[in-house]
Amino acid sequence: MDAVSKESNELSMKRIALQKTFTAYNEANDFSYEEWVNPPAGHFYEGYKKELAEIDNQMAPPLQYQS
Repeated sequence: MDAVSKESNELSMKRIALQKTFTAYNEANDFSYEEWVNPPAGHFYEGYKKELAEIDNQMAPPLQYQS
């Protein structure tokens, strides 16, 4: 397996694990749309969104346009 595939697999596993924690949190605490849209400082949703964005940016970096 090449390094790119290995890194991609690791990121996918991290993303799946993060989604499982999201599901478990919502099953235990009920989903709050208000807290999802505007999470209080230090809230689970705030950390979840940050981690998810970091993983997504590594998996599919933003496009860089050249002029």
